[in-house]
Amino acid sequence: MLKFLHMSDTHLGSRQYMRDDRENDFYEAFREAMDIAIERKVDFIVHSGDLFDTWSPSNRALTEFKETALKMKEAGIPMYLIMGDHDRPKRTDYPAAKIFDFLGITLLGHDGVESTTFSKNGEEVLIVGISNLKGSRRDQLIDEYAEADLLAQSAKNSILISHQGVTGYLIDDACEADYDQLPKHFSYLAMGHVHDGAVRANSYPLFSYAGSTEMKSIREINAFLKQGKSVNLVSLENNEAHVDRIPLSKVRYQFLVESDFDHYVEDLEKTLDRYREKFNGKIPLVTLRINGTGDKEEVRRVISKYQDVNFRPPEFIAETVEIESRPGMDTASDYIKSYFTENPMLAEIAEEFYSHARQDREEALRWLREKLGLGE
Repeated sequence: MLKFLHMSDTHLGSRQYMRDDRENDFYEAFREAMDIAIERKVDFIVHSGDLFDTWSPSNRALTEFKETALKMKEAGIPMYLIMGDHDRPKRTDYPAAKIFDFLGITLLGHDGVESTTFSKNGEEVLIVGISNLKGSRRDQLIDEYAEADLLAQSAKNSILISHQGVTGYLIDDACEADYDQLPKHFSYLAMGHVHDGAVRANSYPLFSYAGSTEMKSIREINAFLKQGKSVNLVSLENNEAHVDRIPLSKVRYQFLVESDFDHYVEDLEKTLDRYREKFNGKIPLVTLRINGTGDKEEVRRVISKYQDVNFRPPEFIAETVEIESRPGMDTASDYIKSYFTENPMLAEIAEEFYSHARQDREEALRWLREKLGLGE
């Protein structure tokens, strides 16, 4: 039997709100996952994309990864990974992860389907990687999946690593593949891109989004409060896979508190009291979303007095805006393409920006600044 750790979406170097402590959170979660791999004596690690938060990571992010990779090399644990949409180079360049191949890091799927074989004590597993394909690359994804499936047909044990949105796990507009279009002959489908962990164990092959190791957006808060953040400990034998979700204990608690001007303090206190014993020594991060009209400056003064809570800028929702629908226009993508009929390139950029904005507005602005070459 072979045993490996499946992790994803570590986003090393993410520096939310320009805060040092938030950048450190992502490194700490990554180090904890690697410690789990050593403690559980896994044979290898699979990482399904977005290792770094950007295709050109900072020197610190590279150093943090190098130090952890050295530790894994000393433990004799290799890592196999692919590029996600965040760490795929935006122009002709060298993927950041590939410079660490001398430390037992194998990057797969740079230009298309790539495979390798891991062997230990007479047991073998085929590992196939397909890096993120979206935008102009999206049309080739199904052909790549078909090619990968052919490779797996003759393998006793096999793993596919893929970083894509699959229907049922993201809004349809943000997906690149239907679940029925995924390969059928692998033992285990190691998925990345979706930050909420999910395991589909009632069908073959076993399918799982390992989920992110830290929260990148407020959209992840509800799932985190229900199930936490985890990595997958996977055992593989005779073409059958079994998954145990191993919780990460160092993730900073975050909350989205929706209220109004009359009750926001009460609702905030109730939320904090409910989870206070689980804060693991880290000050929680809170977003206040307040509906209606009132004194915004008073809200800012009140929350500034909290010493044991960090706040994002509060959101004030004064009214609901309804958008008129048009016949034959069923999705946001339809409206975007209609508006940019004469410029498909702008339509593609607008669609991708919309996809990011649906999950987190600050993340969308970060992506757009990077796309336009504007820096922070």
